[in-house]
Amino acid sequence: MSLADASELMGVSVERVRQLVVAGDLPGVRFGNAWAVPRGSVMARRQWSRRRGRPLGCVGAWRAIVGGGVDLGDVGRYRNRGSVRRLAMSHGDSEFLASQDAVVVSGVRAAIEHGELLQPVDAVDLYVRAGDQDELFARVAAVDDELGDNVIRVVANDAWPILDSATVSRGKIRVAPPGAVGLDLAVSGDPRHWVAAESLVGRRD
Repeated sequence: MSLADASELMGVSVERVRQLVVAGDLPGVRFGNAWAVPRGSVMARRQWSRRRGRPLGCVGAWRAIVGGGVDLGDVGRYRNRGSVRRLAMSHGDSEFLASQDAVVVSGVRAAIEHGELLQPVDAVDLYVRAGDQDELFARVAAVDDELGDNVIRVVANDAWPILDSATVSRGKIRVAPPGAVGLDLAVSGDPRHWVAAESLVGRRD
């Protein structure tokens, strides 16, 4: 949808939507001088009231997430937990990446592993350490796609040990902690994912 349509749905100015896209708080793709944003992302943004807190750095964000300090009313506060790459790749390549030791699975698949009743999806939501991304992506056929369904969050090397210490092994995959999975589901356009996000963030396990 256009920035004008998004601004009408969100109840903010077109310039504010443009700022959100440029800051990475709302996915978007540029076509010449115009921007387009996914409708699902706009709907997810409307779901959560947005308080304005200063974004945490990567290490601070992971400390808060692992410590159980996630506030879904201020999802943007944790945006620096990883720089986002959206990719187009085959299901086989996404499954290969998800099974690697240097990768932590999040999103719908992780939510299911944490016991949430969601329908499986083909797309993956993964965390990778910055120092491992080049080697990992050299092993699969993936291309950057600003509106792609596969979301890879690249975590700074110094913050990775915090995330790594809070993962849970489930068969062949390592699963992100509930707070991180909740944050990742909160930006989905699917209301069922929002319910799961609230459940996951509310956990104390």
